[in-house]
Amino acid sequence: MALGSFVAGSTPLGGGAVAFPVFTKILEVPAAVARTFSLSIQAVGMGTAAATILITKRPVSSIAILVCGVTGTCGFLVALFAFGSPSTMFWTYTIPSEYVKVTFTVILAATAYIVWLSGRRGHLAERLPLPNVRVLVGLSAFGFAGGIAAALIGSGVNVFLFLFVVVLVGIHPRIGVPSAVVAMSIISLVGLLVLGLIHGQLSVDVLGETVTSVGGRAVTPPLPMNQYDLYGLWLAAVPVVAWGAPLGAWVVHRLSKRSIELFIAFIASLEVATTALFLPQLRTDPLLAGYSVAALGLALVGVALFERHRQRILRLAPAVVVE
Repeated sequence: MALGSFVAGSTPLGGGAVAFPVFTKILEVPAAVARTFSLSIQAVGMGTAAATILITKRPVSSIAILVCGVTGTCGFLVALFAFGSPSTMFWTYTIPSEYVKVTFTVILAATAYIVWLSGRRGHLAERLPLPNVRVLVGLSAFGFAGGIAAALIGSGVNVFLFLFVVVLVGIHPRIGVPSAVVAMSIISLVGLLVLGLIHGQLSVDVLGETVTSVGGRAVTPPLPMNQYDLYGLWLAAVPVVAWGAPLGAWVVHRLSKRSIELFIAFIASLEVATTALFLPQLRTDPLLAGYSVAALGLALVGVALFERHRQRILRLAPAVVVE
């Protein structure tokens, strides 16, 4: 979480970019539990990073944060009930968890490609071109999609906001990254409230090395504490992320665009490699393998086409150069 919190504050990936794959692939924690942990810990880490950004008056896009905060919350709640089962102890998915893990990898790989595309552009704007109905509609749609992703993998609004405002609209990454951090902190707080507190996933009773109840419901048979004690895991990580994410937010303001791009590419490459190594279903399930290839191809091609025709689609005027 030292690395995860730094990533949360310094990139558009979020702390879940480290927490989710480590939990699901190395510690063999169920995807739904890893999602709730990611959201709960980001509520602290990205929340403190967001506070640092706002207190120090770093430049952000207030419109992008507001729109994605609202539509992302809507997408998050819709996806929870559409793709999840609230009657289960950890609000598990109604879709196979392997597909959720692969989707996370695709999103992370697409993010690295997004950052590379943004690095090629020399003309960068300081703010969203408003009033522009197409930009607002697009931002709302991307925020809603990011909320859906966050309900499944614990991250998403930050990535989709960054994709839209930096790659498609042409906002400078120095503005796009902190805007993405603040927007995701809002969705993470919603996730902590809904899943951790109201649903009771952080209310855990432990006896010895096992979890005996979650949210007031008895667990039969008891579950391993190191995989299901969300409150204990969350409490252990809080002191780390409380300073790690603000540190990341401070560092990114002083890094070059190239350094940020290389760091994100490294995290994405590590995610793709670990998915190939630690997800055996990719080698035994042709449908899952086909889905992973098709999803990645569609994501990369879709982003490239949208980026190429972005000015016509969004009716954008030539951007202002920001050094």
